[in-house]
Amino acid sequence: MGKPRDPGQCWLAAHVRDLRGLRGLRGTCCLLCLLAPVAGAAAGCAEDPPPVEEEAASQHTGMSGSKADCEFPILTLRLGDSEPREVDIDGLPVEELYGGEKAGADLVDVVRRRGVRMSELFARAAIAVADATPVNCVARDGYDPLRTRLGNDVSRLPSFGFVRDEGYVYLGGGGEKDPLYPLMEGKSLMMDYDLAGEGEVPAALGGTLPGIGQFRWKMLEKYDEQQRGLLEIDPVVGR
Repeated sequence: MGKPRDPGQCWLAAHVRDLRGLRGLRGTCCLLCLLAPVAGAAAGCAEDPPPVEEEAASQHTGMSGSKADCEFPILTLRLGDSEPREVDIDGLPVEELYGGEKAGADLVDVVRRRGVRMSELFARAAIAVADATPVNCVARDGYDPLRTRLGNDVSRLPSFGFVRDEGYVYLGGGGEKDPLYPLMEGKSLMMDYDLAGEGEVPAALGGTLPGIGQFRWKMLEKYDEQQRGLLEIDPVVGR
């Protein structure tokens, strides 16, 4: 028993036999007319290439919308000597706020940014302490102003009331100092203050926009279990 023939081949062979005896232009035209549907059907069988999947990062709107939608939205907080807790900022309202951007050794430009207020973050985390409670941050790269620059003097830190009322987080990057540079550029959670000018900077925090620079914390987010920032509320000295 011979190999079964493809139905399309059988159809074409039958019609070619019908054309035997035709000569010249008329036969050629008839053959082309008969072959056209077959060619069209064959072309229709070709599969379209699958769509190229977009990068995962493109699925997040960041701070561009009315609510936060970040690729790395987790902040880790510790209240006193308690166990750290994680807070997800996704879904919190985004506002347009003032901020400071370094423009030289002793020069800071006032800019506008979109960010999530710390008051919203603290409310979601259900944290309410006295306004005078000090706040510190240990960045994902290990930078810790309290223990490396302020000699463990918590009185020189921003207060909870100031951070709650003026602080906010936004998306930026730590530059080449970031161990994950350039992966986290534009994805890292940074902190700044909604201050329109130097007159709004507390004297205890330097009284100037450049002076408060050491408290514009960077790399606050959780990248993985080993690499994360830590916001300390009422930090325990000597930890």
